[in-house]
Amino acid sequence: MKLEKQRTYEKVILSLELFGFAAVLLTLWLDEYVDIPFRFFGALKTPPRPQEFWFEAITVLLVATGVVSATLWVFRRLRFMENFIQVCAWCRKVNLGDDWISFEQYLKRTHDVQSTHSICPTCRAEASVPKRAAFPA
Repeated sequence: MKLEKQRTYEKVILSLELFGFAAVLLTLWLDEYVDIPFRFFGALKTPPRPQEFWFEAITVLLVATGVVSATLWVFRRLRFMENFIQVCAWCRKVNLGDDWISFEQYLKRTHDVQSTHSICPTCRAEASVPKRAAFPA
């Protein structure tokens, strides 16, 4: 659920960025072809200059591409940093908010995964070798 909430925030932020750049492009278009300063502010009438509009529009699109790319990079980096799991060095419990829970509980709460236990080959080999006495007789 935390991941879904984070993705929602990411979508909202990217949507706002894109909306802002679209508003800038619309303003440029209105200024060039509708002549907003002439119609609403009493400025001198200027002829439409399509080359100027396209130069400004391409510049805005290049800046928008850079900003959106940087935002996506920040989101990826943030997801990477948030994916670290804090584990106690002594008891191997996992920190989940204010609680320290077992790894099995962590898997169940965060990923809805059941776990089972087994013995790895190295531990099995160590367990099957008889231990020598600490002090020879």
